Amino acid sequence: MSRMIRVMIVDDHSVLRDGIALVVNLAKELEVIEQASTANEFKEKIGLCQPDVVIMDIHLQEESGIDLTRYVKKHFPEVKILMLTIADDEQYLQRSLDAGASGYLLKETSSNELIHGIINVYRGDCVIPPSMTKNLVMNYKRRKNEVSSNSRLTQREHEVLHELTKGHTNKEIAHILYISDKTVKIHISNIYRKLKVKSRSQAVLYAVQNKLLPPVGID
Repeated sequence: MSRMIRVMIVDDHSVLRDGIALVVNLAKELEVIEQASTANEFKEKIGLCQPDVVIMDIHLQEESGIDLTRYVKKHFPEVKILMLTIADDEQYLQRSLDAGASGYLLKETSSNELIHGIINVYRGDCVIPPSMTKNLVMNYKRRKNEVSSNSRLTQREHEVLHELTKGHTNKEIAHILYISDKTVKIHISNIYRKLKVKSRSQAVLYAVQNKLLPPVGID
């Protein structure tokens, strides 16, 4: 490595900031060049110190670390963000990654894991705790299976859903498909259950978003 990686720490607890700085400065590849405790202080300092990597807490005064991550990626896109938080929560993880963070570590992580996380983020890798990576994969597979299962409507349910997308009432659908109003209600109830929706508008939106078109030959 030709030069040291410049690190900025953003956390509203001074003791934690000092502890993180102590750990980071022990690594020969890293140097802490600046610290900030609030969103406003961070915004004032980042342009002046020009860090390579920002270690960012999520819960801050004035703005969240996720909001600040969006700010950084908009104004300083070359800067890498490593979230360091107590929030062992998939939603926070996903929101952080969506905002542009390159990594997400928990504050319980070891000193070596933190150091390697900073270096790997600087190199362009995505750093996530193994436990949270496993949960992400499991939840992704679960959601994928749910969509696959939910979208297995019967042919008649596809027909009813298709008519719903046209804005037809139950009576109109019954007339078009030559079935009773009661049967239409049963099919709609099954569609709601399978698609996990609660209204016609939600069912129509789901059908459009997931391209649940009627089988070929049905109009």
